[in-house]
Amino acid sequence: MGPVDGTVKDRIGIFPESFVKIIKPLPESDSDEEGRASKKKGGAQGSYSCLRCYLLEPEGIDTRDLCVEEDLTIQPSYSDLLARMREVFQMEDISLNYRDHEGDLVRILDDEDVTLMVRESKSQGSKVKRPVNQFPWELHVTRTNYLSVYNTEY
Repeated sequence: MGPVDGTVKDRIGIFPESFVKIIKPLPESDSDEEGRASKKKGGAQGSYSCLRCYLLEPEGIDTRDLCVEEDLTIQPSYSDLLARMREVFQMEDISLNYRDHEGDLVRILDDEDVTLMVRESKSQGSKVKRPVNQFPWELHVTRTNYLSVYNTEY
């Protein structure tokens, strides 16, 4: 038995397996029913994809898994992502970011940056084992004026 992701009172974290109740196991491979459904063009009715997002604040990190009824091959627009994150974290003055291959945060400013984030996540391969219905990229949300999260050393 090892550690697993879990949720307690709307907080997500890593817990000992004995403390986590599996409500519905996520598919482990493309052969599972939900995995096939989420990979079909346009997605099957009832299928979903998950996006892991983090709110980085001086007090700590708030992690959320956002499930959407969209196919994993869909690339959202910058404005859609920004609107969704504002809704999820109930904040207006936020910036979207992703981690590059060196682990540095890169601020997303437009649709071209979203394309770069998706392309870079695909080129990095599968360093992290993810369920088949999880997007291969993660969003890191910061307050617009919270600049200390960026690596400024060369």
